[in-house]
Amino acid sequence: MPNPSEEKTEDKIIKSFKKLVNEYSFDKITVTMIAEDVGISRPIFYRHFKDKYELMDYMLYNEVTKELEILLEHNMILEAIKYLFTHIINEAKLYRKLFETTGQNSFEQVMIEQFTSFFKEHLKIFDTDQIPDNPMLSPLIICKYLVMGLTVAIKGYLNSPEITSINVDQAVEAYYFLVSHSIFELTKEDFRPKLFQAVDRNYITLPSKN
Repeated sequence: MPNPSEEKTEDKIIKSFKKLVNEYSFDKITVTMIAEDVGISRPIFYRHFKDKYELMDYMLYNEVTKELEILLEHNMILEAIKYLFTHIINEAKLYRKLFETTGQNSFEQVMIEQFTSFFKEHLKIFDTDQIPDNPMLSPLIICKYLVMGLTVAIKGYLNSPEITSINVDQAVEAYYFLVSHSIFELTKEDFRPKLFQAVDRNYITLPSKN
């Protein structure tokens, strides 16, 4: 990771990277373009980042994940989600273009991996008594599931034709709804299946929706 003592140069590089992403597609941006825009040489760029992918990863951490860490350390979960969506809304054009990247180093994959690791380290926010003893419900799987829901909500906001009329509270509400409702709760009652309860080997039906 970059040396904290060289933060000012990093800030310039990040600022230039964000500006160039708003002007060009990510695939077209080169290290030379970033270096020339900042007014530094390529070797100086490589003292801070090994390539533009590490720069993209660090930008997300520096501007989003680091702030989320601080908020979750104080058990401010709602504030953390609101901060995330506020930041995304304020930088909508940038993140819409970053989500256009594809492949192994796509921005979506970077976000999922970074947020999954981040939430996994903050498992104290989970009520583990509510999690069944099931190998498919490991902390990593739970975190990845929640993060993928968060990513879908973010992409849904960025791709919405009504993007200019969506506020932070609506974005947070959409995410909360997505992760708090299963497919069983959203299907019409006549089509809701019976679930097998492994503990007593009895079949149970989901409660009716209010």
